[in-house]
Amino acid sequence: MSVFTDKFSATLPPPTRKSERWKYSPIAKLLNHEIEISKASAQGLNGWPESLMPNPVLNLDAYLVVFKNGVFEPTLSDLPVSDGVDCIPFSKMDQSGPLEFSNVYHQKEWIGELNDTYRQDGLSLHVHRNVKVDRPIVIHHLTDGINVASFPKHLIKVEEGGELNVVIWSSATDRSSGMYNGLLEASIGPNAILSLEKVCNEGGKVFHFSHEHIVQERDSKLKMHTFTIKGDWVRNELEIISRGKGTDSVFNGAYLPLGTEHIDNHTTMDHTSSDCTSSELYRGIMYGHSTGVFNGKVFVRPDAQKTNAFQQNTNIVADRGAAINTKPELEIYADDVKCAHGCTVGQFDLDALFYLKSRGIDEKAAKALLVEAFLADVLSSVSSTELSAEIMSLYTERHGW
Repeated sequence: MSVFTDKFSATLPPPTRKSERWKYSPIAKLLNHEIEISKASAQGLNGWPESLMPNPVLNLDAYLVVFKNGVFEPTLSDLPVSDGVDCIPFSKMDQSGPLEFSNVYHQKEWIGELNDTYRQDGLSLHVHRNVKVDRPIVIHHLTDGINVASFPKHLIKVEEGGELNVVIWSSATDRSSGMYNGLLEASIGPNAILSLEKVCNEGGKVFHFSHEHIVQERDSKLKMHTFTIKGDWVRNELEIISRGKGTDSVFNGAYLPLGTEHIDNHTTMDHTSSDCTSSELYRGIMYGHSTGVFNGKVFVRPDAQKTNAFQQNTNIVADRGAAINTKPELEIYADDVKCAHGCTVGQFDLDALFYLKSRGIDEKAAKALLVEAFLADVLSSVSSTELSAEIMSLYTERHGW
């Protein structure tokens, strides 16, 4: 048995390539590392790296909740304090009663069981009926250290008619290594709106696992974006359950790995009620010797008549050593639906490159223009212009456009 599983025991076995869900995302390197939970307490700015800001989007007027290595940093945070909004870290709550988690991911996956067993801290965010939170809430997770593991878990509840915008931002210093294992569970009440933006911009050698479980009630709206700017090994899992009639779900993503980075996006859209819509668009560009995975599943259950579901995954393999494994899936058990899915894998459009170069634009700048156009459909639907501008700026800086 490896050093890792000796330290973090679980009844479920670690995933292997024999599992279809993990076929292209092996974790053998993680299991051979000695990793432990950080024992450091909150240190404020004294323990914060100078190269990173506590607020990752300076131009965004937002509330801020900061965690370092899974530990809440109160002196760096600015939590909302207003009627109808309860925003409390679990470490500051009365622990006498049970938490309201209903997701059973910890019973199905080794990663989920580790989070459930070793969970450190997280945010309980409750928006009451007909309350609209006036500013976005940025949850910033920092990994800083060698062979460190963090296990945050968040619970979000938006009651009927409420409206909330949350940004989950993951950072890591260049010297860092280990594992980030974060889970989020959200409940969106009738006629409520949740916008959820997730950004991974991690340096170092961190295994990043994240899992979102979102349940939508009648006529609720969800808009979610998953951006991977930088990350050595990243797996994003998203599960959306449309439990009420007339829900609308929009979830998009973008990933541009470099070098030997590995990016895995797994999504599940489960339509269980009638008259619902969902739209999914993931776009990726693979550089260097990077590898990518996209597996998107859409279920349309027997009672989900008049469902309108769209799914698309589009990829560009920019360099000869890069690879992408993509698998869009539909399972339809109703007969009055409109559903479409598909994927493309190709290279940069040579005709478009030739046209731009013939106008005096060099090849690097021409490819940058094509990338910007390629990402536009994903970035344009981000909830705030300040956030989309910051994401595009980080992509531009990293790729030298």
